Amino acid sequence: MVETVPGRVPAQVTAPCSRSIGGQMFEGDLPKRKIGVLTPLPVIDNGAYEFYRLVKDRVMLVMIPVGLAEFTDKDVERVFKPIDRYLDKLMERRVDIVVQSGVPLPALIGVAAHDRLIAHMANYTGRPASSSILGVVEAAKHLGISRIAFANKWTDAMNATLGEFFARMNIAIEGVASKVLAPSQFQGMSGADNIDLAYALGRQALRDFPGADGLYIGGGAWLSQPVAEALEAEFGRPVITNVSAMIRNVLTRLNCWAPIPGHGRLLGSA
Repeated sequence: MVETVPGRVPAQVTAPCSRSIGGQMFEGDLPKRKIGVLTPLPVIDNGAYEFYRLVKDRVMLVMIPVGLAEFTDKDVERVFKPIDRYLDKLMERRVDIVVQSGVPLPALIGVAAHDRLIAHMANYTGRPASSSILGVVEAAKHLGISRIAFANKWTDAMNATLGEFFARMNIAIEGVASKVLAPSQFQGMSGADNIDLAYALGRQALRDFPGADGLYIGGGAWLSQPVAEALEAEFGRPVITNVSAMIRNVLTRLNCWAPIPGHGRLLGSA
């Protein structure tokens, strides 16, 4: 059972997404659910854009950028030092769930530290808590993937740590197609360049690792969902992205998941 903080209103986590908000004149214009997101990079663009392209049912993202500048333990420690202050700000907006967005953080701090962070977020806020990597691993399990390939911008060490998260669900890493980039490098890329890179790395992974029965395109800083849909059509294997996994994970935890047809296997499945 999730602990609550005195003075805070408990979350109505079992209510359906279509719950009544009240008798306000503008009830139909208000969000029915709010998702509190701690997002890694200082600028919020592609992740929010892809979310609102896909989710139409009056669900609002409430996002705080933590400003990760480097893929290092030291920088992760810096940006998450004021974690409680971030959570207080999200609770001021009455969010229904809190999410640690971005996979580099768990890839840098490891499984145990990640689990402690998510538990703290839930206990401190009295709300359900999740993360990008939890959503991705749950998505792979839901799709029946047992051997997965990666396509991303991360180092060998980071990808090895991510493998530990998948191993908890008995999913093996078949191989990785990666072009290592620092946050400052990929933030400076155009939308066309980052979507082309996601496609190129995804195709490379699916070609080079035919034993993989699925692909994970890692990273929320590029436009990846259209790439996932194109690769599924081309190779006939399921492809997971951060945004598709987060949408399914969060809406399922809020008891308001409904399939989103036409956008790949994960989002289209019941």
